[in-house]
Amino acid sequence: MSEAKRPERAIVVGGGLSGLVAALRLSQGGVEVTLVEPDRIGGKLQTSAFAGRLVDEGADAFLLRVPWAAALAHDLELDGELISPAERSAHVFVGGERRTIPHGHVMGVPADLDALAASGLLSPEGLARVAEDLHLPADPTDPHEAGTDVAVGPYLRRRLGDEVVDHLIDPLLGGINAGDTATMSLAAVVPQLDAAARSGDPSLLRSCRAQLARAAAPGRNPSAGSGAVVAAIDEPAEAPPIFAAPMGGMARFVDALVGAIPSVDVVAGRSVAVLEPGPGGRGVRAVLDDGTAIDADAAIVTTPAHVTGPLLAAVAPDAAATFLGIDHSSVAMLTMAFARADLGDTTGHSGCLVPRDQGLLVTATSYGTSKWAQLRDPERDDVILRTSVGRTGDLRFTDLDDTELADEVVADLDRILGVTGAPTEVRIGRWMRSLPQYAPGHLERIAAAEAELAPTSVRVAGMALRGVGIPACVRAAEEAVASLGVTWPTRRGLAPA
Repeated sequence: MSEAKRPERAIVVGGGLSGLVAALRLSQGGVEVTLVEPDRIGGKLQTSAFAGRLVDEGADAFLLRVPWAAALAHDLELDGELISPAERSAHVFVGGERRTIPHGHVMGVPADLDALAASGLLSPEGLARVAEDLHLPADPTDPHEAGTDVAVGPYLRRRLGDEVVDHLIDPLLGGINAGDTATMSLAAVVPQLDAAARSGDPSLLRSCRAQLARAAAPGRNPSAGSGAVVAAIDEPAEAPPIFAAPMGGMARFVDALVGAIPSVDVVAGRSVAVLEPGPGGRGVRAVLDDGTAIDADAAIVTTPAHVTGPLLAAVAPDAAATFLGIDHSSVAMLTMAFARADLGDTTGHSGCLVPRDQGLLVTATSYGTSKWAQLRDPERDDVILRTSVGRTGDLRFTDLDDTELADEVVADLDRILGVTGAPTEVRIGRWMRSLPQYAPGHLERIAAAEAELAPTSVRVAGMALRGVGIPACVRAAEEAVASLGVTWPTRRGLAPA
């Protein structure tokens, strides 16, 4: 294929958040766009009526301390609708009790050992093992010494011991993409910990304390660098908001994006079966599952990695193999309403994480009516919980039908919170092979795939690249569009990154 240049016509494959953002920015840049989506527009970003109010089916917020989602909300004129969680602290369920996650940590790595001790999450032996990090020498396999990406779990266990990894770090990091720290890339999943590990000080505790100190320094730009993410994880209640969401739920992004792309030709209910060089080797041709073909100057593929891989085979075979090699985890989200009298107290916290070693099917539960003030209904006097099951290495939920799954989750919630009555309403969403898993070396493999694609007119965006969060999806789409030489106006009057 010939060297890529600014397209006059483009195809966007996939109508999730990344696809919609790509379509928006292309159309704003004067490009004629066709978007192909076989299922629901918006992908995993869905909000629907539940127990008399609008409740998100998937993600329910985005991080404010990195700019991309907040900037998109501003461009879509949604910033006036944004609200933040009413509660910020969370529980971890350990030893049959809910314990508050202690302040002063960087993605679970404790910078304040006194706060960790007061939380009761660790035994005296586990606390002593964490403190050994301050004196342990560097290991040849540490990132700073080896100069390579490593798996999160083995590195942190070597520095801090098993107990803090099992009861605090793994539940926090595993919650990002339903993954397992044993096989999770430190650089791709937690770049702030990777930076701490490469600081030159073998002690991870001291490096994390230094990051927190820099993040809290006067004049620090809260949206710059890894310290911004660190500060966003654990802050006092009087600090600026960490997360936000539109009042009507995250699908407001989808509605606003669809409303902002009236010129885009949306081909719904169809999928792209083949992506190949266009006539004469120029541009790209998308052959749909009904046999029709769409020719364009460029394409942006925003589908899950296991779908993206085969689509790239005729364009960039090594990149295709890279995306096919990305594993995915499967999850289910159960939204339940309970009469307040039938459920233990959820006030004062936003939710509860459940470590693997506790033996429960549930991985986390969000106290919806505590976390979000707009979900509270005094007339109903009920509590809404959004409970997750499934993660890497645990597919037990896939063997259960909806009734069995709901019963198992209620039994787990009884252990976590105390349940004395059946839920008054239940909604179950199953998201199979939905969350990509970044193995060590992921960022290098993605960079190589992008380099192979660069001379072509095909780009990739979405969660398979550099993050599963909403800001990361927005960023990936905008960078893919910009790499095609397309620019667009913004309300901020800023050039795209």
